[in-house]
Amino acid sequence: MNGVNMIHIEDEIFLKKKFDFDKLKSFDFSIVDNKYIYTEDFMDSNFKAVIEISDVLKGKVIDNFSNEEYMPLRIESFDGDFVCRVRDAYKDILKRIADICCTDVFFADDQANRITNRIFQTYGVKPDFPWKDDNGVFRHLDNNKWFSLIMYVKWNALLKDGNTRMVNIMNLKSEEHYDIDGIYPAYHMNHKSWISLALDDTLSDSLIMELVSKSYNLTRKKRRK
Repeated sequence: MNGVNMIHIEDEIFLKKKFDFDKLKSFDFSIVDNKYIYTEDFMDSNFKAVIEISDVLKGKVIDNFSNEEYMPLRIESFDGDFVCRVRDAYKDILKRIADICCTDVFFADDQANRITNRIFQTYGVKPDFPWKDDNGVFRHLDNNKWFSLIMYVKWNALLKDGNTRMVNIMNLKSEEHYDIDGIYPAYHMNHKSWISLALDDTLSDSLIMELVSKSYNLTRKKRRK
């Protein structure tokens, strides 16, 4: 539709999610022609959600009265009460699938994702992506201040050696400087008070989490005396 802003609801819900196909089966997805397919009636059975997962995820909402796809759902300028209720109900179905059948895959490197999960388990914080790219910020829940930032950069950003291989790095606030492989002066932040860690398994998860804890405490909300 030329000149019409289309809403890509599935991309929004499943951003940085990875499907667990065993869980899809438990959720009552059926396998048809090597595709996982799930259908669910909603809005008093006036509409049907059809979710199809193969190499890519596709979703559509069928108007059960006309048996045609309900396109107002996709058009940004359609913001009346009824359309919004249909849209929200469809999103609820997708969110339920995401919560039950997916794991979070925020970053490229395995260690970056492991550390992200440990931060969530410890502090209840997940990264947000304010620049709509692969750089994720971890913030305190009470004051919104950063205590960590994971970026995806070329090794050259740290080593200045021309190496163009990509790696996830983590910036943390620190009162100390370290002469350890895997820890460097902070990329893109103040070298005096921040450090960068390579998340390529050079450092152990436990050491990284010790440094995360220090950064968390250094940036936490100060209590009044």
